[in-house]
Amino acid sequence: MGKDRGRGRRNHHSRPYNKTNWRGQKKDRTQNNGEGQRNRNIPQQKTTLRENEVGITEFTNPDAPGFTGILKSRFSDFHVNEIDRSGKVLELNDLSVPKVAIVAVAEKELENWRKELEAVIGPEVWQDIANLAEAKNDPKIEQKVEIDVTTLDKEQRTQVHQLIKQLYKGKLLSTTIGQQQFKPKAQEDSSLEEKGSAKDDVPAKEDPQVPADEKKTIRILKPKPGRGDKRWNFPADYVTFLVHKTNLVTSDVASTLASRLNLRPSQVNYSGIKDKRAKTTQNFSVKHRSPENILSAARCLRNVQIGNFGFQPNTLKLGDLQGNRFRIALRHIAKEKRSEIEVALESLKERGFINYYGLQRFGNSASVPTYEVGVALLKSDYKLACELILKPRDSDLEFMRPIREEWWKNRDSQAASAKIHGDKFIEKKLLDGLARFGESDYSSALRQIPRNMLMLYPHAYQSLIFNRIASRRIKKFGLKLIPGDLIYVEQEQMDGVEQESRQRSEDEQKEGENNDDLPESVGDEETIEEESVFKRKVRPLTAEDIASGKFKLSDVVIPLPGHDITYPSNECGAWYEEMLAEVGLSSDQLKHKEKTYALAGAYRKMIISSSDLKWKFRLYNTPEDTLIASDWELLKNIPVTPEPTEDEGKFMALLLEFSLPTAAYATMFLRELLKQDTSSAFQTQLEKEAMSKEEKQKEAVSQQEAKEVPIEEVQESKEVEMQEAKEVEV
Repeated sequence: MGKDRGRGRRNHHSRPYNKTNWRGQKKDRTQNNGEGQRNRNIPQQKTTLRENEVGITEFTNPDAPGFTGILKSRFSDFHVNEIDRSGKVLELNDLSVPKVAIVAVAEKELENWRKELEAVIGPEVWQDIANLAEAKNDPKIEQKVEIDVTTLDKEQRTQVHQLIKQLYKGKLLSTTIGQQQFKPKAQEDSSLEEKGSAKDDVPAKEDPQVPADEKKTIRILKPKPGRGDKRWNFPADYVTFLVHKTNLVTSDVASTLASRLNLRPSQVNYSGIKDKRAKTTQNFSVKHRSPENILSAARCLRNVQIGNFGFQPNTLKLGDLQGNRFRIALRHIAKEKRSEIEVALESLKERGFINYYGLQRFGNSASVPTYEVGVALLKSDYKLACELILKPRDSDLEFMRPIREEWWKNRDSQAASAKIHGDKFIEKKLLDGLARFGESDYSSALRQIPRNMLMLYPHAYQSLIFNRIASRRIKKFGLKLIPGDLIYVEQEQMDGVEQESRQRSEDEQKEGENNDDLPESVGDEETIEEESVFKRKVRPLTAEDIASGKFKLSDVVIPLPGHDITYPSNECGAWYEEMLAEVGLSSDQLKHKEKTYALAGAYRKMIISSSDLKWKFRLYNTPEDTLIASDWELLKNIPVTPEPTEDEGKFMALLLEFSLPTAAYATMFLRELLKQDTSSAFQTQLEKEAMSKEEKQKEAVSQQEAKEVPIEEVQESKEVEMQEAKEVEV
């Protein structure tokens, strides 16, 4: 029966999978060809956020010429490679898989080790080990030999393991364990008096002065049939590897790898979140999973390649990178504007750009931007937060739209959740929480969303305030320093300080994640000291500082609002409370009663520049031409589309290469260059207009060529065609 059911399922799903024909939606489809069919053919009109809606309005050089260029026309037009802490650009260029190899030790060296260990492992013990190696497997009993090695240091214990491994290759396994169940010395003495022996209660050669929790034993086992040595034998606890992905979200890759490796998503770590619509290379790390297992887990992921395995003692954390290297192609560049584009590029290289948070920070829905959910969470309006997350929206995935609408109408979370397959969606986790805790227990339901995902909402609100403050500051005071602007106290330590400040509040929340029941009075003095130290990381500029000429606008930092932050001591400082008050908040309220939602604040550079900007112009003929080689293509020697000659090239692209520090947005770099909105809706519109313009030009050329052909030639051509037709008939 199972086989029949399997065959039926394969036949039913013989066509390629897509989200509109998944089985959860099958029952909801209209079966006739009437109105329902016509409605399905009508594309859903989507409204996405525009830059001015999230405070992105100003330029460092508004007078520089802008130009039209299509961003992310293809995935291969946008490449991102992480730059590690040492300044190395990470590239996928090594597919070798490290394997554990038993390092052979010379027989003379082994003999020296045996002599060193004779005090603990005498001839009798060695004979017991040899007998165990030759014994037949008996599944009814545990076949083992235990040696008390409390008096041995780590190096000597390693020698014991090496001896067992070298002498009994695969026949025996050894592991060090801590002895936890030893009797107190007084109890041992009384037991000795009563029984006259300690052999059954105390391991041999036990030192009564050693605390029980420091006892060490090496247990040597006869492995069960079919099982080899599963101990971790790699150089360090954490395996690092590069992930090269195309059109995928970083967190989705991590969660899939975690599932395949039997880990929690939080146990698959990475340094930064990369763009989805792009080809990106970034560092990952996991603990105690062999490179071979990781490679096997990644095989189920389409458009993902991994390699460059390494080992390190500590896990990766968000922000463990220096920045990112970008390689970008802007298509449909007007050939006649080449000189103007050169001017714009030089201006950008000299002045830099405003370090706005890009549109990615605020979600893809204009009707429900992420910062609105953040405001609701900060105001403890958990019902509103849940409703906003689950609210129907025009920018939704096709399969999610009817699920939202059904929940919005019936408020049956269990029924709505059952229609979402897979657990990677925030909506699924929230609906499960409402079904579990009750339709009105919104606070508990929200806790079912992982903290790092949940905090995207309050952080989006912080980002909105930063953008608005930066725009207002530039609009009113221009590109000049003013007294009260904030700079880091120690300029030589600026690298990495911004990242540290950005993650400080997140680290605090992690520490408090499992301690929500602790009274607030615990550790108050330490908290006050930490807050004052953080506030002292910056200081306001004085008129004398500005007059000295030592500081530039790129030294200025703008705070992200929080309860533990230093605001500018000028007019800009008052703008924070003014903007917070617009939604009924204040800085003090950002010290939320629930630590999960507390915002301590952070500092972020106002102006960013790239000193290594390079560019070139490149011709191409079709929208499908590949203009930049990815890491994978370079590794496999897959060539990009050859560039046509000047006469043959129909279109021109601008190829850019530049580096940015962590947390800076390449889209904001491009916005300053193009002087255009970088939203996906606007870029799609530009591409359609460019393609339409090209089609009209082709049509006009064709018509012009037709007009230029003399009438005599047309008549002659028709006569030839008629004569050829008659010959064919004959």
